Amino acid sequence: MIELFPAPRRYIQRKGISKRSGEFVSSYGNRPLFLMDQAVLPHLQDILSASLEPVHTLPRFTTFGGECCRSEIDRVCDLVRGAGLNVLVGVGGGKALDTAKAAGFYSGCPVITIPTSAATCAAWSDICPLYTEDGVYLETLRLERNPDLVLVDPEIIVRAPARLLTAGMGDALAKWYEGRISLDERGDASCRAAINLSKMARDMVKDYGPKAREDAEAQTCSRETERIIEVNILLTGLIGGIGGRRCRSAIAHAVNYALTTLKAARTALHGERVGFGLIVQLVLERNERGQWDYNRELIELMELYVLLKLPLTLREIGLKDSDTQALRRIASLVCRNRNKRYNLPFPINEDMLYEAMIGADRLGKDFIKGLEKRELPIGKEEV
Repeated sequence: MIELFPAPRRYIQRKGISKRSGEFVSSYGNRPLFLMDQAVLPHLQDILSASLEPVHTLPRFTTFGGECCRSEIDRVCDLVRGAGLNVLVGVGGGKALDTAKAAGFYSGCPVITIPTSAATCAAWSDICPLYTEDGVYLETLRLERNPDLVLVDPEIIVRAPARLLTAGMGDALAKWYEGRISLDERGDASCRAAINLSKMARDMVKDYGPKAREDAEAQTCSRETERIIEVNILLTGLIGGIGGRRCRSAIAHAVNYALTTLKAARTALHGERVGFGLIVQLVLERNERGQWDYNRELIELMELYVLLKLPLTLREIGLKDSDTQALRRIASLVCRNRNKRYNLPFPINEDMLYEAMIGADRLGKDFIKGLEKRELPIGKEEV
């Protein structure tokens, strides 16, 4: 059986498109509710309001509460129903967009997403990761409906901190490494198409990512930044849409979600935690399969991480390698939720995952020291 929710009804990526958002919003309803991240509200509300004036809509603006949680989704639904609003527009980062998607689903409104960063594919996808009010991951809602319209303005996205674009690249890279290990010979055409696209995403991050990071730091909307925006939102979203649950997540995302239970790790972004989880996954694969080719792959990936400024160590995601209790807790959470959280072709236990996290951290530290000495730890030493 194949059941897919591959794409929004319409996706537009164009410089300056935010200034024309009114003409698109009005085609879905005349009483829109704009759910906006607090950080972008002062910069974008006037632009969006001006775009709505020629089309005679009656907009309402509300500030996103900060977490994609049940209470925030319910609050937005109540606003929609209580004020007779008929289209939901999410403006901001991934959690604001996910909240808008969920509220639109439950209230029966069309949904438009206007991402202000490219840290995830939330603007595109039909899923909604749900958290507690404190930011601890609970579950992923499968809305079985993509947004009706996605408006991506690269000139807006490059104004966001470059760290967000980099985090999106970490998330995009995981599509290849997680997908290839979770797919077996029974994979159908949609899964195999998703894997092929994930390889393309990985290659585009390698080709365009370092320059895109540099340009994003300078808030320059270059060809490279636009390509990476496409990768982080469009391509990554499409991979998840056509691959579905069968090739969506493995250890990298499982580690990410488990890390949200630790307050210190919640200072890291989704894609940063996924990025470190990806190193953990590769260490697990190498330790289990005993194939030293993984050494070369790990080195190549870490070289890319340095260029992109993705985290290589536990400290860079807010943790200490000496916090054995916290790391044991993460390992326990991941292994306890195997059927829900990850797909691997071999069994793992808490000890294996704990050792892989410590090993990944040690490998990252050694790699950084090697760079400082103009050396690379390419040998076959045990991690």
